[in-house]
Amino acid sequence: MKLLSIRLQNVRRFTTPVEIGGIGPGLNVLSAPNESGKSTVFDALHALFFKDRKAWDKELRALQPHAGGDPEVSVTLESGGQTYRIEKSWTKGRRGEIRVFRDGHLAHQADDAEAWLAGLLTAPKDGGPAGLLWVRQGLLGLADGKETETARRDLATSVTGEIEAMTGGRQMDDILRHCRSELDGYVTSRGARKGGPLDDAETRVATLEAREAELRARAAALRQDLDNRSRLRRELEGLNDPEEAAERQQKLGEAEAAHAAALRHAEDLDRARAAEQSARLALENHAAATERLAAQLAEAREAAAHLAEAEQRLAAAREVLTGKDAAWESARRAHEAASKEAEAASHRHRRALKAEQAAQAATRRQELEQRLATASDRRSQVETLAALAQQGLSADGLQQIEALALELSVARKALETAAPAVVMRYAEGRGDGVSLDGRPLPDSTRIALPEGGRLDIAGIGALHVHPGAGADGSSVETALAELDAALVEHGLASLDEARRSARDRAASEVALREARAALKLAAPDGLEALQAALAALPAPVETEDGLPGVAEAEQAEIAARQALQIAATALESARRAAEEVRQAEARASMAGESAAARADRAALALAGKEDPQAALDGLRAAHPALSQAVEDARARRAALETDAPDLDAAQATLQRLTSAMKAAEARSRQIENDLAGLESRIEIQAGEAVDEELSEVQGQLEAARAQHDAVRFEVDVLQRLAGALERARTEARDRYVQPVLAELEPLVRMIWPEAELRFDADTLLPSGLSRTGTEEPFDVLSGGTQEQIALLVRLAFARILARSGTPAPVILDDAIVYTDDDRIEAIFDALTRQANDLQIIVLSCRQKAFRDLGGTALAIRHVAAG
Repeated sequence: MKLLSIRLQNVRRFTTPVEIGGIGPGLNVLSAPNESGKSTVFDALHALFFKDRKAWDKELRALQPHAGGDPEVSVTLESGGQTYRIEKSWTKGRRGEIRVFRDGHLAHQADDAEAWLAGLLTAPKDGGPAGLLWVRQGLLGLADGKETETARRDLATSVTGEIEAMTGGRQMDDILRHCRSELDGYVTSRGARKGGPLDDAETRVATLEAREAELRARAAALRQDLDNRSRLRRELEGLNDPEEAAERQQKLGEAEAAHAAALRHAEDLDRARAAEQSARLALENHAAATERLAAQLAEAREAAAHLAEAEQRLAAAREVLTGKDAAWESARRAHEAASKEAEAASHRHRRALKAEQAAQAATRRQELEQRLATASDRRSQVETLAALAQQGLSADGLQQIEALALELSVARKALETAAPAVVMRYAEGRGDGVSLDGRPLPDSTRIALPEGGRLDIAGIGALHVHPGAGADGSSVETALAELDAALVEHGLASLDEARRSARDRAASEVALREARAALKLAAPDGLEALQAALAALPAPVETEDGLPGVAEAEQAEIAARQALQIAATALESARRAAEEVRQAEARASMAGESAAARADRAALALAGKEDPQAALDGLRAAHPALSQAVEDARARRAALETDAPDLDAAQATLQRLTSAMKAAEARSRQIENDLAGLESRIEIQAGEAVDEELSEVQGQLEAARAQHDAVRFEVDVLQRLAGALERARTEARDRYVQPVLAELEPLVRMIWPEAELRFDADTLLPSGLSRTGTEEPFDVLSGGTQEQIALLVRLAFARILARSGTPAPVILDDAIVYTDDDRIEAIFDALTRQANDLQIIVLSCRQKAFRDLGGTALAIRHVAAG
């Protein structure tokens, strides 16, 4: 099998289609920087060949881009003289697709395609060679786990010719393969194979055991139904017994009579309680009437006394109020005079303040006008400097030109370094005799000749030096053209002129910043703020002559307002005094009115009674008779309560017996329904002959168990036979290593001419390296040496596999990490040697080091979708 091209889409960083085409039959090299997708290509190839389209495991999820999407991988390859294209994709829902095209026509798809692909290149987990020949980044050793061990064993048994003749390995493999094939028909690593004879026997036994358990349960259920029917019939007979029914009916009648008697006694007791309540109410009403009449008489006498006292207090209050009103009027007139004087003093104070503010505004106006003039001059200066600061070359422009000049210098230096050069070393005593282009050539000085030159050697002739194709000055010309274009773009003639222009512009920018700072100092908030402040000043006014000073006017106003405050305090005191007396007079008046109203109410309450005292005496005399009536009613009620039957108990007994009667009737109906259902089930189960079927199933189960034991015995025999064959093959493994050593020897000599590689016959792994008579265990060798041995062993196995008729490409993802520059060329020679019979694909980030590897250069290229 040989790969021809690889195409990826929606695989990690490749969200759009990319392709590696032109993969040749021998050595192929994809050399690119880190994170360019080399390991992604390796993982995608591994997924296409060894991950089922319905899978969605951790490794496949790692292929999905961060932006989402279904990973798609396709490969074009050659196998058996025909060209195939394999297209496979995976989805999160495990509904991926696979299609295989042969010579442009669809040949396989779905499960058929997966089976074809498995036959093309066996997976490492199934003993295929990819675990050994496809080396992931960072996987340097040979002992890489169980998959690789299986791969090495499969390769060893694939060695042809002498190995088969020596060990009979192919025949042993055929026998072991046949044994395992037979065994695989019975079991897998997890147990019986589904659909195989052992699985069928186990399923048959399990099915019959389940049927037996089911029939046993049904037979037990039938017996339980028969027992329940007998029990329910006995219970129904008891419920329908005439004597028990008559007894229940008699108890119910007695309970109904007792309940009726208790209800009649309860009604008599309720009437006695009502009579007692009526007598008590009559007594309470009589007592209330007596108390009310006595209170009315007392109220009438007290109201008359209060009325006389209120009239006396009202007359005294009115006499005091007359004097207080006169004092209040005098205080009011004094307050009015003080108020007028205070207003006049305040007016004089305001006029003095206005005159002072006018003088301050004039001073402020003069100051603002001077600052506004200065700020205007500063702004004109800023505008002039701002225009100058826009002229000349900017710092970014200078940086661009300086960078281009540096590129030109670097290009010239590189040209001089790569160009031919001469170094003249004169013999002792000679310091001239050779000139370059007419100028003497100095001693021991390297002179580069990027454009060639003429060397004149005195007495001999002229030597012309031509740079040839190696002296490519295109980079210098390009850099010079870019520098000239940048200078022309800015209107400049040279680098020095550009620097002067940038310096002039920088000086203007510094002056501009200083002018702006001065403007900010003169007008922190801007000219408009100064203009607004000037406009906000009040207009000039004429001053008034003869006004007192502000302080004098203020003191006069304070004195006037103090006098006003004193007058206001005196007025308020007089007002409060008059108001207090007026309120006292009002309260006395209201008290008199209240006393008169109280006397009127007391008289009205006694209206209609010619002699209220005589009426009160009569009420008091009738009280003993009413008290006796209450006591008689209480005694009758108490006697009835003492003899009262328990109504709640009688009602509970009646309710219980009634409920029991209904429950017996309901239970009887329920039993009849249950019996009907039992009879139906018993009749159905009796017709199904459960016991007979149970006996038949038990016989079948015994036969199935015997068949299962026979199959199990055959599996045990096959397992013991496979173990014996495996042991026999293990004993012959020491002879397998010879072809590997034969293939490895020239490769090892290419790296270590005097060394010999030792192999462990048990593991088929290198055990050490013998150099100059010293045996060095493999584990103590340097990382670079271990890496190189591992690579050579893989190349040797790949050659053996190819010669056995089942070639597979070797894919190395940065597998040469620790190899130094001197030894890497020998590794390159080994790769080139093995590539004569193999397809080898090398993925590396060491671009400079791998330039000398040769082979077909590969690249990851973006292609159009579809």
